[in-house]
Amino acid sequence: MTLARRLDEAVSSLRPGQREAMEAVLERDTLAVLATGVGKTLVYQVAATRLDGPTVVVSPTLALQADQAAALTDSGMSAARLDGRVRGRRREALLDDFGSGRLEVLLVTPELLASEEVGARIATAEPSLLVVDEAHCVSAWGEDFRPDYAALGTVVERLRRPRVLALTATASPSVRAEIITTLRMRDPAVIVGDADRRNIWLGVRACRDEAHTTAEVAELVRGVQDGTAIVYVATRRRTEELAAALTGQGLATIPYHGGMPSRRRDEVHRAFHEGQARLVVATSAFGLGVDRPDVRLVAHADPTESLDDYWQEAGRAGRDGEPARAVLLTRPGGYGVRSYFAAGTGATAEDLTAVVHALRGGDALRPAAVADAAGLGSRRSRRALNALARIGAVREDRSGVRLVSDTAGGEVVARALAFVEAMRERRETGVGLVRRYAETTDCRRRLVLETLGEEHPQPCGHCDSCDAGTAGAAVDRPFRIGAQVRHREFGPGTVSSYEEDRVVVLFEEAGYRTLALDLVEEQQLLTGC
Repeated sequence: MTLARRLDEAVSSLRPGQREAMEAVLERDTLAVLATGVGKTLVYQVAATRLDGPTVVVSPTLALQADQAAALTDSGMSAARLDGRVRGRRREALLDDFGSGRLEVLLVTPELLASEEVGARIATAEPSLLVVDEAHCVSAWGEDFRPDYAALGTVVERLRRPRVLALTATASPSVRAEIITTLRMRDPAVIVGDADRRNIWLGVRACRDEAHTTAEVAELVRGVQDGTAIVYVATRRRTEELAAALTGQGLATIPYHGGMPSRRRDEVHRAFHEGQARLVVATSAFGLGVDRPDVRLVAHADPTESLDDYWQEAGRAGRDGEPARAVLLTRPGGYGVRSYFAAGTGATAEDLTAVVHALRGGDALRPAAVADAAGLGSRRSRRALNALARIGAVREDRSGVRLVSDTAGGEVVARALAFVEAMRERRETGVGLVRRYAETTDCRRRLVLETLGEEHPQPCGHCDSCDAGTAGAAVDRPFRIGAQVRHREFGPGTVSSYEEDRVVVLFEEAGYRTLALDLVEEQQLLTGC
């Protein structure tokens, strides 16, 4: 069967959101937020065959790259992976094939695409489409964990502005705005599908301490009769400790985290996908690219940093559409690590000042030269550059990085610090919102989905709160979900969700804040914008 016929058959049975995204990206930049399992790969596969020129796909993990490359090749397209392990003649051959048109799709990590040498070679091929998969990483990881995601807007310029397609399974309104801004998308179409996964039952278990948490995890895992389970934790050390404890209780468990050798990570992925491993204890590094359909349980032994992250990871359950469970285990003091991580990231005043001073000469400098001139390591320099770029103070293109603001250096640093502080506040209050999810007696699904920008005024009937009869119908809502409001102390914000007699608002500078509705109405704390 020809590739065209295969794609025609696939298009004839499209799921909600797929067709809209395909049609949109043929005409303009597009952000598509489509639930896990909808088939985002097909969206860019079809677009790649309709647009003239080759396609570049940015994938955040090697496992995800491997799955996508295999799917494209199986469909009849010429596709290849390019990551840090591909070197020398093999790398040259791949780039030559891409430049000559023999290779239709190149899947690449953001770090390599942002590098000067590889980025320049890819630019010579004049790609017509740049796909940013798992685009929420622009917001969730961009300033700290994966800084090159935050630099992808510069890559768009280096590639001479191809059509941009950003894909993700979950993104709240604020994250969508960050994706659009960071990727420098022009008048994009925004396609948002229903993020709900009705087959996943949601629940929370309160634990006394870590020992009790381990016992509860073991009980949950033993309840999985068919299929597999994933248990998420906050740190690398905890993966090893919890995996050893569960194995000691007769549950064969494999740990996984980003600090493991790449070969061992590949082995775990392979064992999981091939059914040799039924239980994996992992950090968030085990996720993007994990596409086993029969995951019956996703348990979080530690909280995530945000409800966006929680829904991303919980969504790895039940991809076959069959019943599955997502359970968060909470304990006193269990949020400390997440709060510590949230508070400790971001560029410092000293690093920002050093980078601004290094760029004061006016000439464009390569990122490596900026780091050298500032006396910083590449990671600290990149954090500072990202913060400066997010406030529009620096510009990075094919010639390098330069200051674009005429404002005095001290004022630029102050603005960048304000941005960093706002992001820190958002992360810290995001952890608080996860805690609110754990402690609520209201409908858990409603709290998550409304945080993601959807209206769900009625209880879901498929979470432990609904099972217990404690979830009520929505109260009178003075503002719709997503409404722009202003608070006289916190400033402008966006209505995120409602819970019982409270409203949650995401403020631009103060992060998530929970306000009592009676006070909002009596004291007119919020006004519409």
